[in-house]
Amino acid sequence: MRTLIRGGKALTGDPALGALEEADILVEDGRIAALGSDLSADAEVTRADGSLIVPGFVDTHRHVWQTAMRGICADWTLLDYFRGIRLTASAVYSPEDVYAGNYAGALEALDAGVTCVLDFSHCLISPDHADEAVRGLREAGLRGVFGYGMFPVPVAEPPFDTVEKRLEDARRVRITHFATDDGPLRMAVALTELGLVPFETTVAEVGLARELDVLVTAHTGSVHAERRPPEVDLLERAGLLDSRQVHVHCNACTERELDLLAGAGASVSVTPETELQMGMGYPVTAKLLERGMTPSLGCDIVSNNRGDLFSQMRIGLACERARANQPVLDRLGMPDGLTLTAAQILHFATLGGAKALGLDSEIGSIEVGKAADLVFLSSGGMSFAPAAEPVAQVVLQCGVGDVDSVMVAGEFVKRDGRMTGDAAERAHRVAGESRARIEAALGGWDALLPDPPEGWFDDVVDAMAENLAGAPAANEE
Repeated sequence: MRTLIRGGKALTGDPALGALEEADILVEDGRIAALGSDLSADAEVTRADGSLIVPGFVDTHRHVWQTAMRGICADWTLLDYFRGIRLTASAVYSPEDVYAGNYAGALEALDAGVTCVLDFSHCLISPDHADEAVRGLREAGLRGVFGYGMFPVPVAEPPFDTVEKRLEDARRVRITHFATDDGPLRMAVALTELGLVPFETTVAEVGLARELDVLVTAHTGSVHAERRPPEVDLLERAGLLDSRQVHVHCNACTERELDLLAGAGASVSVTPETELQMGMGYPVTAKLLERGMTPSLGCDIVSNNRGDLFSQMRIGLACERARANQPVLDRLGMPDGLTLTAAQILHFATLGGAKALGLDSEIGSIEVGKAADLVFLSSGGMSFAPAAEPVAQVVLQCGVGDVDSVMVAGEFVKRDGRMTGDAAERAHRVAGESRARIEAALGGWDALLPDPPEGWFDDVVDAMAENLAGAPAANEE
């Protein structure tokens, strides 16, 4: 199929460079076949008059399965989240609920112009849960990476009652759903947090990812504690650190740990909204840039945050500027410049995210040969009155309401302000039904956060230390 897009203005190449062209875009078999003025082709013509066309946004960390619990975590800390979502809510999720969350959540991403997501799916109680998670993403039409979650959800009779059974199911998912790596959805292994399981299990989880030849993603350095284990150091000493990894948060990581990540060529996803709200600290954006690393962005928990990257770009930009400016203000001075630019944060949300996922040759920018994952921002809204410099316009002025149309692999999934077909209506129905089931299974939302046992977090830290007793000795520098 061939589509010729006429009349728009496109941010071509690395979007951070702000190269705005009045260019026709010829799409053939899901890819950008040509860019230029007055292109001629035997193709269906789509008018994009007045549109600012940008590459689809890339989210490198999102728990899509949590969509039906929207707003639950509004006033929670990270420890509340761990107790309420990870240890309680996830245990009552049925495969049908996982499907509903992933289907509706993937559509929410697409509606916001996020065409690719790394879905960290740590709610997989059974093989059916895994299958339904994949089905939800696929039926929504999202491009992405499905992170098969290794976390052992605490249920009374776990179908995966041994580590090997879970590893074997991940192998089944690779063969059944991801036999090749040339489709819009690919696979990753989402590690259990270091210390929540014995270290030999972590070794097996990373070994599985290498066996299956897939990406690794992991929550790393997200908890500040006096006895926090040096996670990255432990991974490096065990030979488990490499370049095909996306580490998430890293707020509590030491300078040495960040050096190790940079040296290994690993990537880091920052999730500004969650990190600021839930008590993780400032994002490590500047520390990554100092080491020559390119941060990427994630919406993280859609049980709290909305699923667009416009919000994360603005929050990420503002909080890094505030962090950098505060020492000057403390000295009763005024900053004479800003340390992070709108162009940089746009890069993080597009080509930088694609690079983190190993997909920068496929997506993240509008270039000939790349997949036609395109977002059409309408200039008819008031945020375009008048139109501004395009990078600033996208980062600081635009929102979901400006996303008129979205294309994934040359196919429209949103057009003229509406999701195509009956997708939106179906998403509302299945997500609403799922939310009601989850609430009933819990016995009400108040059951998510009963008063915690005294000293429960100290007990968790003690258990982590015991689980890591067999890990290689860490360097304490």
